[in-house]
Amino acid sequence: MSADRRLWIARRAPNDSPDTRRRHFLRQLAAAGLLAGAPALPAAAQTGQGSPAVGRDRVSLAETLARYATELRYEDLPEDVIRIAKRSILDTIGCAFGGYTAGPSKIAIKLASDVSSRHPATVLFSGIKTSPDLAVFANGVMIRYLDFNDAFVSLTHGAGHPSDTIAALLTSAEINARSGRDLVTATVLAYEVFSKIADVFDYLGNGIDHSTITGIAAVVGAGRLMGLTAQQMVHAIGITVGGNTATRQGRADELSNWKAFAAADACRKAIFAAQLAQTE
Repeated sequence: MSADRRLWIARRAPNDSPDTRRRHFLRQLAAAGLLAGAPALPAAAQTGQGSPAVGRDRVSLAETLARYATELRYEDLPEDVIRIAKRSILDTIGCAFGGYTAGPSKIAIKLASDVSSRHPATVLFSGIKTSPDLAVFANGVMIRYLDFNDAFVSLTHGAGHPSDTIAALLTSAEINARSGRDLVTATVLAYEVFSKIADVFDYLGNGIDHSTITGIAAVVGAGRLMGLTAQQMVHAIGITVGGNTATRQGRADELSNWKAFAAADACRKAIFAAQLAQTE
């Protein structure tokens, strides 16, 4: 990903530089244990229990991300970030259009077409209405299949595609009747989460697939669009980490369709995790 596609968020203090804000965010991640090489991301999904890697006097990574997600406003975003986010959304939809007729996409669309829902979501370009999670999955396969969507190379020398998360964001925005500004804010949020976690967590060195980070970024962005509280967001992140820690094996040796499905499945699980966290 080129430098201008790195979506740095403007905090409310006007004299903060992007580098200062970035270092502050990374210090928060370090405090959560991630920079220290904690074996697992914090998953504080059980009431009254924090992550084993986080002390009582420290804020967990999930809490940091949840607070960031619930406090970020569209008005905080610089004009160039808004422009890049809009361009990324359009580019991602274009990639989905190109992948619409691919074999894996047809499988995902067929699966989605067999399911109805009281609160349906749309499969792109088809008019098919299905359950939100299967709409996310079908759209995610289309987005990813051609491998033309954006790429991000992290400071830990990993690589991934932050725009994979847009599959979860489009559906979340649709079913919650969110505005274009809401979608842009969630897109920036998902990119920031993906990029900063990828920069400090050596997932390749730990045998973890980048779709794991896709799931975390997707659940934060989707959770924002779904109106999750900070506490619900922490639960959703925990559910996602616990149920979507993927290995790199799907990208080794002879490749199967799972290469096209992995990120889409991470987004499918992300929106389901957000629904679980929101339901009482």
